[in-house]
Amino acid sequence: MRIHSIDAVRGLAILGILFMNITFHQNGYANYAFFEEPLLSDTVISLFNTLFLDGRFRSLFCLLFGAGLAIQFESCEKRGHHFLDFSQARLKWLFVFGLLHGVFIFSGDILLYYSLFAFFILKHFTLPQDELKKKSIHYLIVGSAIMLVGGLVMAFVFDMGAELPTRPSETFNEEVALWQSGYLTQLGIQASFMLSTVIVAPFTMLWQSMGLMMFGAYLYRAGFFNHGFSSLLFKKLVLVAIVTSIITALPQFLFEQVTLDVIPMFTSIPAIFCALVYAHVLINIRHTAAWWYQSLINCGKVALTLYLTQSIALAVLFRIVMPAYFPNFIYSVTLLDLLLVTIAFTAVQVILANAITKHFNQGPFEALWRKMYLRSFHKKQKLKHDEKEQLTYMDEV
Repeated sequence: MRIHSIDAVRGLAILGILFMNITFHQNGYANYAFFEEPLLSDTVISLFNTLFLDGRFRSLFCLLFGAGLAIQFESCEKRGHHFLDFSQARLKWLFVFGLLHGVFIFSGDILLYYSLFAFFILKHFTLPQDELKKKSIHYLIVGSAIMLVGGLVMAFVFDMGAELPTRPSETFNEEVALWQSGYLTQLGIQASFMLSTVIVAPFTMLWQSMGLMMFGAYLYRAGFFNHGFSSLLFKKLVLVAIVTSIITALPQFLFEQVTLDVIPMFTSIPAIFCALVYAHVLINIRHTAAWWYQSLINCGKVALTLYLTQSIALAVLFRIVMPAYFPNFIYSVTLLDLLLVTIAFTAVQVILANAITKHFNQGPFEALWRKMYLRSFHKKQKLKHDEKEQLTYMDEV
């Protein structure tokens, strides 16, 4: 039986992540370039993103990914299936989806990384609750320290923000020309980006992500998705989320070295607490019959389909339609413009999710993923069975 609160939280995450990814969708090489004379709307939206959005939905996905693995562990235990074989089949095909998505459509893909990171923690799902909690917190502390130190080094040692182009500038024009020079060039850029992020993952988001996944499994087993946190703990989390969000937002305005490329390293820390707060709020109102909550549940049920279709649709919009009919868009677009595009596309995704779940039990990409990983799992089980029978026969002989 599905846990609707998990679907609702996943629905919020899949809709919310586009608000952060939209700048990378519109320019997959240079991301968003600010104007030499900063716009007030850009400053306000950027601050809002830093305080409430940046890293929050990635953290939610990690928590939910871990909870999902815990659910699979329980299911495999009840059915007598081999958890590692089953999970590895799922993760293998999720890796394939992520690789194809990241190289050919959107290099900001998260599926590949989640599948890789999850491989490293599968063995921990046999741990008792206390040990799982302890290990997850240890990973989160280590991961947060790595992200904080990494952000400081990027900003103040290598001064990575010094070369970020602004508009108008010759550097920005050259980067736009390169990005729009052809699909083969974009493939090369996207493949290079994917490879580089995998290589640096142990020094960036690997440990935090694994910690969040394990903590998500712990929360599921503790019944969090049925009743949330206690009132006192929730208030403490809100306070910590507010304080850490403000502290990590200040360097963005106090030091010119702290730019868009560096900020996510800092905001990954308050994102952990904010994600827990967002999840608690949705879980606490799980009994509501409001249409928007049911829509979140429906979005959560087809999250993979929404995630991939948003990349496909926005690739068509920003790489084909806009350059052909509005060639100056990339030179004049503002964060406010992108926010309006995101809101409009979010409405489309909600309508799509409600339509799919009205007629089908799952989305098309969920169905394809399920078909592929079940085929791999059953094939492996058959091979194991045949090998076991062969060994038994040899022993008898």
